[in-house]
Amino acid sequence: MPTPSPANRRMRSVSSLLFAFALTGCTATGNKPDATVTRTSDGYEVTLYATRGLMVHDPVALIFHRSYELESRIRVPSIEGRVDAADASVYEVSEFDKAAEKKAPSTHPVDLRLREHYEKERRPRLTGALVFSGHTLTVDVQAVGQSSSSPYPFNGTYRLKTRQ
Repeated sequence: MPTPSPANRRMRSVSSLLFAFALTGCTATGNKPDATVTRTSDGYEVTLYATRGLMVHDPVALIFHRSYELESRIRVPSIEGRVDAADASVYEVSEFDKAAEKKAPSTHPVDLRLREHYEKERRPRLTGALVFSGHTLTVDVQAVGQSSSSPYPFNGTYRLKTRQ
């Protein structure tokens, strides 16, 4: 078997490096370690944060991998002990939703009614539990659809921070 030339070895090394780079992408994605808790009139709202990668449709997008911020807002009656996921109300907010919130007047009653109706339609039915222990929240939830269930993408352990 002939020995590869130095140019071929360099080409293989560069190809391997580019392939590894393409697989990992340029941005770190995943759930962030901190969650915020806000008191509401009927309980609490816990906000979980994550970074998600945009879909890749071509080689250039693969190299210049972009991401977006996503929030999961979970309304719970209590932040002590175990809370059944069926007692929680969950919805996700993307940076696109946040931009729309900033543009729309928040006092317009028609917009608020439509948004609330839309949010109820968007919320998945959940099974599992949210466990609060001191300043720690563990989310172990399944999102149940019409024909299947899947782990909720925000499952994990978070540090709780109180937002005033």
